[in-house]
Amino acid sequence: MNERIFAPLPPVRGQAFTQSWWGRAWLKALEDTALDGAQVKAGRRLARAGAVGAVSVRPGRITAVVDEVRADVVVQQLSDADWDRLLGLVADRAGHAAALLDRDVPPDLAEEAAAAGVELLPGVGDFEPECGCDAWDHCAHTTALCHQVARLLDRDPFVLLLMRGRSEDEVLAALRPSGPPSGVPAREAFALRALVPPLPPTPDTTPGPAHPPALTDTPELDAEALEFLVTGAAALARQLLSDAPDITLSPHQDAARLAASSPPAPVAERLARVRDCTPEELARAGRAWHHGGAAALGAWEG
Repeated sequence: MNERIFAPLPPVRGQAFTQSWWGRAWLKALEDTALDGAQVKAGRRLARAGAVGAVSVRPGRITAVVDEVRADVVVQQLSDADWDRLLGLVADRAGHAAALLDRDVPPDLAEEAAAAGVELLPGVGDFEPECGCDAWDHCAHTTALCHQVARLLDRDPFVLLLMRGRSEDEVLAALRPSGPPSGVPAREAFALRALVPPLPPTPDTTPGPAHPPALTDTPELDAEALEFLVTGAAALARQLLSDAPDITLSPHQDAARLAASSPPAPVAERLARVRDCTPEELARAGRAWHHGGAAALGAWEG
């Protein structure tokens, strides 16, 4: 039988109980299932205090000793037909398959699985508590166990798939291609080298790079101003490619942004006219932009 045992986790203090999308979704399913919200809160306190022992996870069941009481939660397993649909969905999405083969579970897999008729996350009726305290519904012990499982999901989302009926090895084996690898063996390819025509000889000389026309060859063009603007546009393009910020600037703000790059004197005079200010005020606006962008400029002007 597939079973994984997870050692007890330390208490949780001063931070969110779970960090991952899967962990939060699991706790949301618990809150939707439990009839008594007070028991959910009591279980969270027990789990935060480190009262949950080693957790056993196997298909259809999770088990742990919580505050000296054995707690079990029976989790509805997916049917074979559901697994076929789920694995077929993953196989059709190259990104999902690559993530699973890399031992990761994409967060949007649950939504796409639900759209295909497979509820990967447990819902109402999929949790059945069994506790040594003889509670008939979720008690503090079973909800503490579920909270601990949420922390396990932060570390390994495959825990959810195991509870729903398939181990990590079974899932990955179903996704890996079967049969011999395609292509030509290296030995055969090397043996055929005599049949392949040789590559053409490398030319003796390689043409050098073309030189762009000098900006100073056009007397009516302000070469210094154009070079400044080209440099600024390149820097902004690099920022857009790396950060993808939402940049919507007024001419007033854009003049301050350009002033932050120490423009040559003629360009600074033009920018000052755009902002209707003196060159000294423009320089101060540029320094404000340099230190904090639009927010710092607004604070300086306000």
